[in-house]
Amino acid sequence: MKPYEKPSLQECLAHHGIKGMKWGVRRFQNEDGSLTPAGQKRYNDDVEGAKQKVADAKAKEKEALRAYNKATLGGTVYNEKAQRQLETAGLRTQLAKKDLSSEKVKAAMNKETGEKSKHRLKLEQEYQKKGLTQEEAEVAAYQRVRTEKILAVAAGVTVAAISGYAAYKYHDKTVDKLIQSGTLLQNISKNDTMGVRDAFYSSMTELDNQKYRGVYGQAIRSTGNKVFEKKIGVTSALKVASERHATEALSDLVKNDSSYAQTLRDHLEKSVGRYSSPSQEGVIKRGLNSLKKGKIDAKVYEALNLSLVDHSLSTSDAVNKGFYNKLKSLGYDAIIDVNDKKYSGYRSARPLITFNTAKTTVQSVREVGDSEIAKAAVKGYLDISVKSLAPQVVGGVGAYGLATTGMKALKTRSDNEIVRKYRAEHPNSELSYTDILRNEKGIR
Repeated sequence: MKPYEKPSLQECLAHHGIKGMKWGVRRFQNEDGSLTPAGQKRYNDDVEGAKQKVADAKAKEKEALRAYNKATLGGTVYNEKAQRQLETAGLRTQLAKKDLSSEKVKAAMNKETGEKSKHRLKLEQEYQKKGLTQEEAEVAAYQRVRTEKILAVAAGVTVAAISGYAAYKYHDKTVDKLIQSGTLLQNISKNDTMGVRDAFYSSMTELDNQKYRGVYGQAIRSTGNKVFEKKIGVTSALKVASERHATEALSDLVKNDSSYAQTLRDHLEKSVGRYSSPSQEGVIKRGLNSLKKGKIDAKVYEALNLSLVDHSLSTSDAVNKGFYNKLKSLGYDAIIDVNDKKYSGYRSARPLITFNTAKTTVQSVREVGDSEIAKAAVKGYLDISVKSLAPQVVGGVGAYGLATTGMKALKTRSDNEIVRKYRAEHPNSELSYTDILRNEKGIR
């Protein structure tokens, strides 16, 4: 295989162009997004063929399960080869089901006659930017819009509220906020004391509260610990720095305090490799690269913000307190938790890191039971689903369906990254989304 070479402009045009196409003229879509007669015929769906492949994959999975039970005496003896073969067979079935889902969507799209919404057209563009082909992007956008409608009904919200989430995130980036006196914040932890740290993490919206009580509560319970909910009252209005103003404060601190600048660099260097999520690792590395270039930008701020939760490094106290004190000097009391808003998978609406505890007081502490945690987790995964919908996610109605949809949304993002990276390294590849996953995961 040839090493990857960046294609020339001419090669890019040759690869993406279609014979007879003119600039600004769409061969398969009208300007309003509706399909032309040629476009209506171009989705070569094969639902029956895809169904047969699912059936074949399921049959092979059953064979693998029988072989696994025989080799492991019903699961009582460990056999690595049998375990690996069973896992591979399961993945093969999952990918076959994804292909079937796509074929059904293409069949439904072939029957469309109306105009596409602006939201759907925008989604198609976004998916193409993430490495999907035009057809895959169109299928993904169709699935997402359909799933949004299902989830909107289940969640009791409007589709407009879901599609408007991006605008809300932009507002958080640029505008400071005030949290009024009398507001109740929620903190979920394994700590049953009436106190909080010098800087504590909290939520304040109903959906965020449910999410942390359920999803984070499950994480705490999985370690064998009890789960406690603290209600923390705001006694004097908290000023929350926007991401833009927090970045400006960090820039000023680094430029005027050489000791802090060096400690921050040491801190980010030590933070590399400490996160299991590729997206989180990417945040740390991008921030460190910017810092090494002498830039104090949003990438550096996000890296610092993400690392604030890690108190185990020798540099943690100096970095955290130095930054918090700088913000306090500018009249700020809290910042948005960028990690839980963007990168950890929680997709929280208003996660806070409050560092001015003098304006808060713990009002109550209670243990959260397993039943309550389970119910809250369903609602939490539903919120994650609404905000993290991905190309291959198809929602289900009911508690189990909603929870699994949330987990599938998180899983699909890692699959998207595999496909995006592969296509960046192999720009002329004609492999489909699922074929790339089969290749990269060693599934034949």
